[in-house]
Amino acid sequence: MLKNGPFDGILGFSQGASLAAALPGMQAQGVALTKVPKIKFLIITSGAKFGGSKFGSPKLAANAFSPLVPCPSLHFLGETDFMKEEGTALLESFVDPVVIHHPCGHTIPRLDEKAQETVLQFIGKINRIMSSLE
Repeated sequence: MLKNGPFDGILGFSQGASLAAALPGMQAQGVALTKVPKIKFLIITSGAKFGGSKFGSPKLAANAFSPLVPCPSLHFLGETDFMKEEGTALLESFVDPVVIHHPCGHTIPRLDEKAQETVLQFIGKINRIMSSLE
């Protein structure tokens, strides 16, 4: 991130989504990403919360979700994803998560028109936030 950044947001899938979800809280506590600008948004696909029912919590991430993560987040949850329960539980860790449900499993989904519109609205929100910071 130092060499190729700065980056405004993070997109993660599966284990990468779980890590991405924890990073804003870890950054706020000063235990990760201390030399880069604040993470401004997340896109989480098939993610889970560290410390959830399937995964332990790395020591550095122990308090990543307390308080709730305030940065905007977009979450993709698959109806047949083996991680659906953990992805749903992760939503409770965010202030105002935007959620897209899709009929597939543990995958990057193909989006229908409704989901595409939700993504565009989320991107619009991020653009407005970024414009206000300039």
